[in-house]
Amino acid sequence: MNRCRPRTLKATCVIALMAFIIIGYAQEKHFNTIEYNYPYWPEYKKTAVSEIYNPKWIAKDHTVEGWDWTLPKSVNPSEKSKLCIARNFGLSKNKIEELQEIHFSCNPVISHWVKWRELEPEEGEINFKPLIDNIKNAYQKGYESIVRIHFSAIDFAPDWIKKYNIPIRKEEKENPVKRNYEVSHPEFHKRYLNFVKALGESGLSKMEEVKGLFLGYASPSNGDEGIGPYPEKYANANDTIPHVRERIDAWANACSGVEHKVFMGGLSNYGLSKGFGIRRGFVEMYLYHIPDEHFGQELDANGYLIVDEANEIIKKNLFHGEENEEYEEKWATAERDFRFGINTEPYPYRYFTANLRLLQMRCNYLLNNEFSILPDMFTWVSLSLGKTVEDTPDAWCFLRESYLKGNEPRPVKNFERWVYQRDSPGYATKPVAKIHHPIKMWMVQPDRYYDYVARKGNKIGFDIDDDFLSTNIKFAVKISYLDVDNGNWSLVFQGEKGPEKKTIKNKNTGNIKTVTFFITANFENKTRPFDLEILGEGDFEPTISFLRIIKL
Repeated sequence: MNRCRPRTLKATCVIALMAFIIIGYAQEKHFNTIEYNYPYWPEYKKTAVSEIYNPKWIAKDHTVEGWDWTLPKSVNPSEKSKLCIARNFGLSKNKIEELQEIHFSCNPVISHWVKWRELEPEEGEINFKPLIDNIKNAYQKGYESIVRIHFSAIDFAPDWIKKYNIPIRKEEKENPVKRNYEVSHPEFHKRYLNFVKALGESGLSKMEEVKGLFLGYASPSNGDEGIGPYPEKYANANDTIPHVRERIDAWANACSGVEHKVFMGGLSNYGLSKGFGIRRGFVEMYLYHIPDEHFGQELDANGYLIVDEANEIIKKNLFHGEENEEYEEKWATAERDFRFGINTEPYPYRYFTANLRLLQMRCNYLLNNEFSILPDMFTWVSLSLGKTVEDTPDAWCFLRESYLKGNEPRPVKNFERWVYQRDSPGYATKPVAKIHHPIKMWMVQPDRYYDYVARKGNKIGFDIDDDFLSTNIKFAVKISYLDVDNGNWSLVFQGEKGPEKKTIKNKNTGNIKTVTFFITANFENKTRPFDLEILGEGDFEPTISFLRIIKL
């Protein structure tokens, strides 16, 4: 026994040392190992969707600790919105039977991830009935459905396809586990088109319970990502490929009359011309796709992130999806390469910021977990998805700043949804409240792995989209501010008889607080430079993070 102990201890030390080296290498390569603080967000805690309720609306001026995501009880989700909070892999009924009851306002959907081999185990014998039964059963539970059939990988395609000797596709990034057939091969392509034709004939796409159908291609990741052989930045090139256009045509025929239900795994102008939408899937990296003309994301000369409302996807409110889902504890482990940091402490901040970014991008579909780590905010997101400037209950501006990679750091200022903060003479601000990134995001300037999450200034001006204001005169304005330093500041606006103001006093607690002011405003006849102004008393400079205006 004694002779065994040193050997065991030695082996244990070697294993521990190897683990330390591996983890240390991963952290050095990918992550900041310093544990940063995220003081303006609650600790990491998961709340099951069945335990989430819409927070109570308070119809009078008041101040709360933290953020405030409330909306009047009369606000309902858009018909365009789809909130995916469950996935069913395969044709099992277990997940359908376990679907959680929903108590907050949303349009819940379940995504059915099904393999081609499960629906056509023998060539020519295609059976959609088990999938249709699951769709109907989910609807009985209050969930509509997204259908995502996977084709390209060896473990997606049926075994009988092997007899056609289809070669394996060479991937840009090799994955020894997820290998794909060359989907452009005539034998594969022919049978793929036959299957899509059968899907159309089954009537599945026209089911009222079905709200979306995924059209992908092939990728080393799990899920037929993309739309053609070229990366998304070469979207026009994919439109020139005959077999890609034939795949798109097949889906358009199968979904004739409901083309708006189809969403692509990559960008194709040809697909957009059919009325298809698109799903990306990495909003957790909330600074990606900046700028990106394909999605209406532009940077102006001063670094403000603006939205091109004439963009095809946004203008037509096509199916426009994102995923904000990787918040389980496993993502902060060596097994997952510490994908989003060495612990879960930054998760609430990242979840918060990603939610705002997907709404800034005008998304109407969100794939989420079956839990939320900011449940009140989650209810607000569900009521915002799919809303346009004409029917949105609120508009907002998140006063933030980050720095993209370039020869010189490129500032990205603010996430905005129909409320615009701009510096001008007499209304200058500076970014403050530095929040460090838990990982080194590839698009960020290497020495600037942080965001500023507020702006400070003696005078801060906001303009509001005219189409949002319309003929409304009664509003609630919610302002999230950092209660730092001592001083008074006011919200100034054009009242019915002239400029009016609502004043609040900072108490220097260091906390984030949200004040709500109810106002009656006459924006058409304003006499001041901006629609809404925040003015410090004397030389006091308030620190503002978020401003939201709500129609009443």
